[in-house]
Amino acid sequence: MLLKLLERMGFTKEEGSWILYDVGNSAQVLTTCTVIFPLLIAKITPGDSSVYVGWANAVYAIILALISPVLGTMADYKDTKMKMFKFFLFIGIAGGFGLALPFIDYKTAIVVFVIAMLGYNGSIIFYDAFIVDVCDDERVDKVSAAGYAWGYIGSVLPFLIFVIPFAAVTLFGDTNGDLVLGGFTLTYRVACGITMGLAVLWWLFYSLPIMKNVKQTHYHEPVPHVVKESFSHLYHTFRDVKKNKNIFLFCISYFFYIDCVNTVIKMAVSLASEMGIDDTMSLVVVILINIVACPASIFFGRLVGRFGSKKMIYSGIIGYTGVVLCGAMIKTYPSFIWAVALLVGLFQGGIQSVSRSYFAKLIPDKADSNEFFGFFSVFSKFSAILGPIAVSVIIMITGETRYGILGLIPMMLLGALVLAFVKDPESEQKFHKKKIK
Repeated sequence: MLLKLLERMGFTKEEGSWILYDVGNSAQVLTTCTVIFPLLIAKITPGDSSVYVGWANAVYAIILALISPVLGTMADYKDTKMKMFKFFLFIGIAGGFGLALPFIDYKTAIVVFVIAMLGYNGSIIFYDAFIVDVCDDERVDKVSAAGYAWGYIGSVLPFLIFVIPFAAVTLFGDTNGDLVLGGFTLTYRVACGITMGLAVLWWLFYSLPIMKNVKQTHYHEPVPHVVKESFSHLYHTFRDVKKNKNIFLFCISYFFYIDCVNTVIKMAVSLASEMGIDDTMSLVVVILINIVACPASIFFGRLVGRFGSKKMIYSGIIGYTGVVLCGAMIKTYPSFIWAVALLVGLFQGGIQSVSRSYFAKLIPDKADSNEFFGFFSVFSKFSAILGPIAVSVIIMITGETRYGILGLIPMMLLGALVLAFVKDPESEQKFHKKKIK
C-alpha cells in the first residue's frame, strides 16, 4: 500500500522500495536502540548504565569499521550487493528477536545488542550504496531526503502502538515496574520484550520490497577469486580515495561532525536518565523529535536545491552544537529538554540525508559505489566509537554527565573546519553551466 502511494507521489517502484527500507529499520532503531534497550539496561544494570551503553556501541562500531571496506569491495561485483545486504539484515533481525527474550541477563543482553547492531549497521552500508542503483545524481537528494522523512513517519506511528505494553508498566506498574492485570503479571522485562519484538517484525516486513524490486545496476563483472581480487581492488580504491582530495577531506569532516549526531542518537536516553529525566518524559520527547523530523527532513532536502549541500551541512553542524549546549544544561534547567527535542528534530534527518547524497555525488565511478560507501562507513563507524568512548571516559573521570556531553563540541568544530576545504561539485557544475551559456 505504501509503495503504491510513493509511486503516485512520483517515485519509481525501485525508489519507493528503497525508501520503504528506511520505514522498516527506523522503527527498529527508534524502538529498540534509542528508547527501550537503554531504559532496560538502566533498570537491570548495576552502576552507570550510560557507560555500558557507550562501550557496547563502541565495540560493534569497531568490528564493523574494520570489516566494512572489504565487504564493500566484495559487494561491487555483479549480483553480490543484495546477498551481502540480506546476510546482515537477517543477523540484525535474529539479534533483535534475541533482545526481546525476557529471561536473558544484562550481560547477555549487551552481547546480543552488539550482534543486533552489527547486523543492522552492516545492512545500512549496502542499503546506502543501493541509492546509486535506484536513481541518478539529479534525484539523489530528493530520494535520500524522502528516505529519512518516511523513516520518521514509519518509526513514530508504529512506535506509538509498540510502546503500549512498556508505557503501561511505566505509568501504572508498581515500584518494580510490574503491572498486575487480574491473575496475570506483566513484568517490566516482558513489556520491553514485547515492544522490541513488534519492532523487529515491522522491520522485517518493510525489508521485503527492497529485496524484491531493487537490483544492482552498477557493478564489476565477476572474477574467479573474489576475495583475493577484493583485497587488490580495495588497495587501489584506498589509493584513489587518498588521491581524490575532495572525497578524502569530506570523509575526515564527516568523521568529526557525524560523531556528535551518532552519539546523541545512541546515548541520548541513557544520558537523559542519568540527568534526572524519567521514562515517561523520555518517551514524550522521542515522539516529539520524530514528529518534527519528518517534515524537517523533506524541507531540508528542498533547501539543498536552493543553497547547496555544503551550506545545509553547515546549518546542521550549528544546529547540533545547540543540541549539545542545551543537553548539558538539562540537569540545571530541565525545560531545556524541549529545546533539545526541537533542534534534534529539525537537523538530525537533514544532516544525515544531505551527507549521504553529497557523498554519492562525489563518487567518480558509480560501479565502485560499494567500495566508496564502505570507506564512508569506516569514517562513520569510527566516529561512532570515538563519541561514546569520549563521553563515557569523561563521565567516569569527572563524575559529571554534562561534561561528557560538552566533550562533543570540539569534534563538531573540527568537522566544520575541514569541510571548508572540500571543493563543492555542485558549485563547479553551476560555474561550468554558466560558462557554456
